[in-house]
Parts: sequence; structure tokens; C-alpha cells
Amino acid sequence: MSAELPEDDELLAAELAFGLLDPAERQLAEARLTSDEVFAREYARWQGYAAAMLDHPGEAPSASVWNAIEARLPANDTAPASRASLRWWKAGTLAASAAAVVLGVIAFQKPQTIIERVPVAQQAAAPMVAVLTGKKGFVTVSFDPVSGRMTSAATGLDIGEHSPELWVIPADGKPRSMGVMNAAAPSWAKVPTNAASVMAAGVTIAVSVEPVGGSPTGQPTGPVILTGKLTTT
Repeated sequence: MSAELPEDDELLAAELAFGLLDPAERQLAEARLTSDEVFAREYARWQGYAAAMLDHPGEAPSASVWNAIEARLPANDTAPASRASLRWWKAGTLAASAAAVVLGVIAFQKPQTIIERVPVAQQAAAPMVAVLTGKKGFVTVSFDPVSGRMTSAATGLDIGEHSPELWVIPADGKPRSMGVMNAAAPSWAKVPTNAASVMAAGVTIAVSVEPVGGSPTGQPTGPVILTGKLTTT
């Protein structure tokens, strides 16, 4: 559980990321993303698990399966407790499935294991997240410095026949493209090397409106509609 969020709020962030909320609950939870930075960071963390499953979809259990499991829970006599337990169990199962998929892919791609001593000073860098807000919806971005991959997701981002392009703007003020994002669904992408090299806590992440396929110049050509700061999780 997050040290900064109550358990119920962390659960809500997980359910939002996995699409387990009904429309009314989802609307209220999404409204918090623009006003509650801690909640938004927790949502971005869970979103990384959700994106793993979306990139490698499997067969999801039907609603009848969930109902049957719930009916067999010993704690089902106390509705509030059993509901919370089932909700955590659903989110946890989905996250575990996502982790298994990712580990399976890594194992398949790396048939040979090399054991190497790593000095304490070379510990893996912490993942980073950003919540981008503005006049048109909002976007969440999570970045893994080790793999150089990011997860992005947009809500309420309607820019018509254009592409939303992500940019990192470091201290030198020169935007580096992180690539065109999918405004319709969460997705993973490899961040270009020149952009990944300047990804650090405190830099600005932005979204600009570009022609379909992205900027033809390597710099933003349309209006910048969303911005946010990258922070460590």
C-alpha cells in the first residue's frame, strides 16, 4: 500500500487503471486526477500494470466467474469487508497477470542468463511519472529509466484529425520528442535515446497537437495543450 494514500484511495486508483469502476465512479475518480497529485501518481503506477496486459491481452474471466467467486468467499456475510477484499483481489490478480506476461516475454527474449555482480552504487533508478493537465483533458505518463520505456494514457483528449505528440523539455529548453501517443487507449512505447537521456525528476513533459504521424520538423509545430512535471514514484 502507498505510504501517502489511504488504502481505499489506493484501491480506487488501481480500479480506475484497470477499468473496474462503473461510469459514475469512474467520472468522480477521473476528476481527482487533475486536483490530487498523490492520487494521480498512484493511478499512473497502476496504469503501468494495466498497460502490460493491454499490450499482451489474454482471456479475461467473465462476470459470472467473478460473481461465483464472490459468493464463495467466507467473509461474504459482511458486505463491506467482502466487497473490499474482492476488489483488491481483482486488481491484484490483474497486476500479477501483467507482471507474469512481462516476465514471460523477457524470459523468451533472453534465453541465456548472465549473473553479474552489481555494486550497490549502481542500483536501478526509480520509475518516474507525470500528470499532464491543461484545457483539453489530461494525460498520465510513467517512465522506466532502466528499460527506457514509457506508458501513456489520455482521458478526454479530443483533437480531431491530429496526433498528440509527447515532448520532454529539460533545463536547456529544447523539446525532445518522446513520440506520438495513442489518445484512445493506454499503450507502451520505447522513448527515443535523445529524449530518454534527459528524462529526470523535475523536467517538463508536454503534449502538442501535430499532423497525423507527428511533427514533420522534429520540434512542436502545433499548440502545446498539456504540461506537467516528471516526478519519482
